[in-house]
Amino acid sequence: MTNPLQRDVFLSGEGDAWFQRNRRNQPLADTAEDPLLPLLLELPLEAGSGTSVVEVGCGQGLRLQSLANQRDWAISGVDPSAQAVAAAEQLGVDARVGTADSLPYSDRSVDLLVFGFCLYLCDRDHLFQIAAEAHRVLKPESWLAILDFWSPYQRSNPYHHKIGILSFKSNLPAMFLWHPEYVITDHKLRHHTPPYCHTDSADDWVAATVIRRSAISPL
Repeated sequence: MTNPLQRDVFLSGEGDAWFQRNRRNQPLADTAEDPLLPLLLELPLEAGSGTSVVEVGCGQGLRLQSLANQRDWAISGVDPSAQAVAAAEQLGVDARVGTADSLPYSDRSVDLLVFGFCLYLCDRDHLFQIAAEAHRVLKPESWLAILDFWSPYQRSNPYHHKIGILSFKSNLPAMFLWHPEYVITDHKLRHHTPPYCHTDSADDWVAATVIRRSAISPL
């Protein structure tokens, strides 16, 4: 008997359980707890609703809320948890239930696509489709950001909260870097638990990575 797809497990209830375990009771204000937020605020994207930002794995929408409050960007989120989506909507986020392999957005419509600590739980057989979906929705000149576990080689360990699910660590930015339009502009490693300092242990690395997609000029 084969294990069910991890995507389906999270859509059918584990996403809600993850959300309840990780829900915050206050706004995301301490950037030491979010190494990605200051990198996103530094991007050369115009303030205002003309800039479209989507976060996959948005949770209750706190990062998106911070971006909207500080840049007035048009924000939208995707999460497998219906409870997380409902909480994000209360913060003014246009949130939808879904997963990274099938994004509910038009072609070339997104200026900044964020993967918010979700790819480590995605089915490995879906990574090609996830990369293809990201490429489809991103504008020809746009930005991609990933916050997740990072390892220079592929590894996995059992997911602590449900039997049969795996937690993966790998070089996730490499999903995109084979394509000549994508290049890393920022990549920061740190320990995944407080005090969030540098560590030489690959078992504990979390990476905040920013990638530029730039259009290739025809010859």
